[in-house]
Amino acid sequence: MAITSVFLTAVSLSSLNQPWCAIPAGVCATFLAIGAITGWCPTQLVLSREDPTPVNTFGYDEARQPIDIHSRP
Repeated sequence: MAITSVFLTAVSLSSLNQPWCAIPAGVCATFLAIGAITGWCPTQLVLSREDPTPVNTFGYDEARQPIDIHSRP
């Protein structure tokens, strides 16, 4: 994330004469820098609360549920 943030900052600064490109690149670089430094993602503001995962009716493990590869039936 940090490397991408530095790259987008460079793109933003190199295209200051074109604000339609510089402003979105600067905003994205800021959000990526926040995520790289704090570990917090700004998209968490728009996510809804996580609903509990329903148990499937067939009893097979799914990707939504933790799969333990060391246990055998």
